[in-house]
Parts: sequence; structure tokens; C-alpha cells
Amino acid sequence: MVFERKVLSMDTLIFHSKMRALLWVIAAFDECMVQERSWWLCPSKCRFSKPITLGWRYPPHGWLKYNVSGMATEEAMGYGSMLRDEDELVRALFLGPCDAIDADSAELGAIIIALDVIIEIGWSGIGSIIGENGSLVAYNWLLNKDRRPWSQQATFADLERRLACVHEVTFSKAKPNGIEMANTLAAAGMKRLGMFKAWW
Repeated sequence: MVFERKVLSMDTLIFHSKMRALLWVIAAFDECMVQERSWWLCPSKCRFSKPITLGWRYPPHGWLKYNVSGMATEEAMGYGSMLRDEDELVRALFLGPCDAIDADSAELGAIIIALDVIIEIGWSGIGSIIGENGSLVAYNWLLNKDRRPWSQQATFADLERRLACVHEVTFSKAKPNGIEMANTLAAAGMKRLGMFKAWW
């Protein structure tokens, strides 16, 4: 309000508070694992447990890793993503509703936005970028241009333009428990009216 003359809605303010608190809990209590899905519904009832071996792996030193997820129900679709460095410091995140035709297309949109955020923050790491995808279909589309559906050609043209602006991106398929935060953000994104993006 003071610096940008913008007023935040109560929904956005609550979301900011929950996200900052969740990131702090993850960073401060690395011996515990937070049930992230429960966190968004009722943080006070969220259980903590001993960490289990997850599919998420740290990127190599000097690299950046993003996890994306697209979700779809009959009523709504959304996507979410989180960008982390080798120290698992969260560099950026976004979530929001989308107008894709299915979850795989929503994930493609999430990848494009993740690349936009990487370009906007001016990532200048010494290594490459690792893109970890939740959808096997979208992952196969990224690796095999022959399998890309004709209906998505404009989307892939947008994707290729962004890939040309970043150093190098290596795509991988996430393990089932490897992108829990991205899934949580995508689920929350379906309930939002607009896109939320933040980086620091």
C-alpha cells in the first residue's frame, strides 16, 4: 500500500502468510516432513512426520531445478511450479488457474511460465536447468517432437522460443512423491481467480 499503492485482498494476504510460513517450516525443520496438502486447508491440524525417501533430488552445484504440475477436474484446471537451487532454497514459485484442455496441456503451460520466470529473474548459474515434470505424456512430448500433437504446435513454438533464451534445460520425469509441492500449488491454483508469481 505504501510503496506501490496496491491493496492486497484478504485471500492473497492469507495465501502469502501460509506460503511464507510453510517455506520457513521446511527450511527450519529439515528433520521433519510437512503434509503439504493439509497445510493449505488447516495448518494447525497439519501433522509432521519423520522424513521418508522422496523422489525429489537436489540439483548439482550451480544448477537450478523446477518442478511443474498441471491438474484438471471437470470444473477447473490449474498449474503450479517451484524453482529451487542446489541448497534447496526456493528461488521462485507460481500457481494459478488455466484454460488448458487437460492436465497434460496445463503442464505445458506451467513449463512455459517456469521458463518465463527463469528469464525474468536473470538466472546466471554456472550449470544448466533441470525441468522435472509430473506428466509422463508431457515429458514424452518434450523429448520426442514426432509425438507432439498437432493441436499443440503453437504452444510448442512458444516453448522453443523460451528454451532458446536460457542456457540449457534437461527434462526428466518426476517420481510419484517427487513433486508434492508443485502438486499442492497446482491444486491451490485451481481455486484462485488469477495467477500468483513470486521470486526472490
